Amino acid sequence: MEENFSFNLKVEEFAKLSTRSLSAFKRDFQRIYQTTPGKWLMEKRLNHAMHLLTNLNKTVSEAAFESGFENPSHFSRSFREHFGASPVSLKNLTSLRGEFKV
Repeated sequence: MEENFSFNLKVEEFAKLSTRSLSAFKRDFQRIYQTTPGKWLMEKRLNHAMHLLTNLNKTVSEAAFESGFENPSHFSRSFREHFGASPVSLKNLTSLRGEFKV
């Protein structure tokens, strides 16, 4: 999952790739990471999108797609819930900060 989080794969597909049943995969993942695979995957994708927006100057659509989201509205809603601001407003804030660097 660490190497393929940006691909739009479901947890079931990650379980298949690891040649484990879905229940065994979820159980072992929870034991190792103390969170569910779905929550881990969402957080990883959102943090990657934040990096793309703030450090690599990607557009919101590019950040969403490159982070494994196929639906831009789902991405924006999830981003706002996680970070407390929309991706557009955060990108605009980052752009403004860059303009005023000394």
